[in-house]
Amino acid sequence: MSDTQVSNDSGNSSFGGNSDILIPHAARFWILLPPDIASTLCTFVTLIYIFKNQKARSNIKNHVLIILLLFGLAIQLIDVPFYLNFTVHSAVIPANPSVCQIWSFVDIGLYNGTIILMAWMSFERHILVFHDQWVSTRKKRIIIHYIPISSIILYVFIYYIYVIYFYPCKHDYDYASIYCGSSTCYTDNKILNWWDIFANSVIPSLLEPFITLSFLFRVIWQKHRSHQPMQWRKRRKMTIQLMGLAIPNFSLNFPLSVLYIAQLCGMPFYSESDVTSYMYFFCYFITFIFSFICLISIVDVKKVFLEKIFHRQRQPLTRFTVTVKPQGSRTIMATQIPLKNFKIQY
Repeated sequence: MSDTQVSNDSGNSSFGGNSDILIPHAARFWILLPPDIASTLCTFVTLIYIFKNQKARSNIKNHVLIILLLFGLAIQLIDVPFYLNFTVHSAVIPANPSVCQIWSFVDIGLYNGTIILMAWMSFERHILVFHDQWVSTRKKRIIIHYIPISSIILYVFIYYIYVIYFYPCKHDYDYASIYCGSSTCYTDNKILNWWDIFANSVIPSLLEPFITLSFLFRVIWQKHRSHQPMQWRKRRKMTIQLMGLAIPNFSLNFPLSVLYIAQLCGMPFYSESDVTSYMYFFCYFITFIFSFICLISIVDVKKVFLEKIFHRQRQPLTRFTVTVKPQGSRTIMATQIPLKNFKIQY
């Protein structure tokens, strides 16, 4: 993801800047292209499955995941191709302000939107599992579930459309630099810049791993208190989804947020090929991994692959009805019928 700039008191950029990583453009192209294609296919398969499966579609646990998949799809189809195009031409093509604005909106706005939604999803999981009575009626679901999700989506779109398209400042696009030179001029406004950094990125990135891990600990502790063995096979999908989302976020977004705070507190800043630039590059893999995690935890891949693609239907099991004749007769009749009709007649 592109680096959001942190401005100092004089208005000059002191964090992120336009520094680029030392990985060659050709290497970056082949590092991003295969996982982007694979994760995009996973996203399409998962979304199609959810929209066609009424049970999966109506499960409120999947609603935030649907929004996250749609945000991720925009990153996979817009942000990553723009990045790949830059690695091929070493320039933004076409060199147009609208391209830079779209790239900024998807790369910064929708990515930060996914961070906020992930933090909310981790918190909501506590409600859905341990306080399900809070969403037991339609009115409660609207208040506890639908309104927060809708508010987050509206906030993300309204905020980033305003600061990128309508905020009154002069954009200075550099078409020879990655992300058009990261020239989102609203970062010159100290209040908007700090709000964007802390409210939209740092705080959600710090909260999400801790909320997720606390949920997992809470599940284990509840099983321990009730003296029930922890059956991990039954909770395999939940565990995969939890750890699959928490580990990438904790590995990249969390340390990136710590670096934000550290540099604001006076840690030396290195403008050329600094570690944060590498983190921004590898943050794309959070989106890629998320698609695979959703596919594994939502879709019964084996069943869909075998039955939908190869039309391989499981044959119903059959058993025999055995008829035993009265005393003195040794005749036994056997008829093959479905298991549900199995019986012995005397």
